[in-house]
Amino acid sequence: MLRKFCKENHQNPGLKELLCFAKEAKPRHKFSRSDLATLIRRVQSSFYGLKLVMDGEELTEQETALYDRQIRVWGADAQRRLSKAHILVSGLKGTVAEFCKNIVLAGVGSLTLIDDRPVTEESLSANFLIAPDENVFSGKSLAELCCNSLKDFNPMVRVSVEKGLLPFTFCRRDLSSFGGDFYKKFDVVVVSCCSLTAKKLINEKCRKLSKRVAFYTVDCRDSCGEIFVDLQNFTYSKKKLDETVECQLQYPSFEEAILVPWKSLPKRMSKLYFAMRVVEMFEEAEGRNPGQTSIDDLPKVLKLRKDVLEKHSLNESLIPASLLERLVAGTREFPPVCAIIGGILGQEVIKAISGKGDPFKNFFFFDATDGKGVMEDISSDLISN
Repeated sequence: MLRKFCKENHQNPGLKELLCFAKEAKPRHKFSRSDLATLIRRVQSSFYGLKLVMDGEELTEQETALYDRQIRVWGADAQRRLSKAHILVSGLKGTVAEFCKNIVLAGVGSLTLIDDRPVTEESLSANFLIAPDENVFSGKSLAELCCNSLKDFNPMVRVSVEKGLLPFTFCRRDLSSFGGDFYKKFDVVVVSCCSLTAKKLINEKCRKLSKRVAFYTVDCRDSCGEIFVDLQNFTYSKKKLDETVECQLQYPSFEEAILVPWKSLPKRMSKLYFAMRVVEMFEEAEGRNPGQTSIDDLPKVLKLRKDVLEKHSLNESLIPASLLERLVAGTREFPPVCAIIGGILGQEVIKAISGKGDPFKNFFFFDATDGKGVMEDISSDLISN
């Protein structure tokens, strides 16, 4: 059997060692269990290579060796898809730095960074990709500094910077000013530090493309975090008992989701959803960049909360004043929360690229005060109502 298998697959370079072993073996030679175990370990990576050749794509020998453990977890086909994926990231706060580290280690094809802001004390407190040495970061943007660090994590991933751009809308040139031709170069777009208007515009441009581009927003304030996901019409596979089944999900856009009347949402909806929307509305109305709030703004934010809840015919207890105070005053990120949100976002992007496992649909919230992560589904049936 072993000799026959090798003859059938002798064109695969990765099986040469196994083929030589078979030629040297005597016709009636009996292998012990330890012999077989040793042999399997020596050629295991070759079986991964064989699968990829059958799929019409092949990871290099270097990739197979580097990503060996990952291939064992999610399979060679998923790793092949990751190695061909192109990711765009805008707004390099601490949470996004964690995300970038995770997907670079996972082995995506390329990562493009956007953030021309200079280094500040706040960014040093949460972004571990920036060395706390003024001689190193002086005169360089956040994107350039993060790019240099990420290249060291995995030299096989192409990490680059799109210069001259800021993540905000209230600036001379931001990500939302680009047309569809720019976004179609990517498979995944992740934005942070974006205004309400920018999120809507970028998401809409991604949805208008002929190819499916996964869109994510991520925001971390104080000890709270939010992720929004739009995978459009997404097909994926998952394990169910002893078989693999194919599933399909339909996602609304960011604008469609936040337009759902609050009265239509589930009664146990995360309070963070409503609080984040109020803060976004305040920043938009005041012409502020995301995170440019302080405790002095709290009276105005509370008044806006009252107006919005009256419009939706809801009680003010839906959005606790203490929660709004934390979001408005505590604009800095907590590194432990960055690690949690960035890790979860990385996991979700890998699911979207590989097409394996249940993805989030379509909001995720985390609050360190109770240590709970909650997924909220604002789906098409709610919107149609």
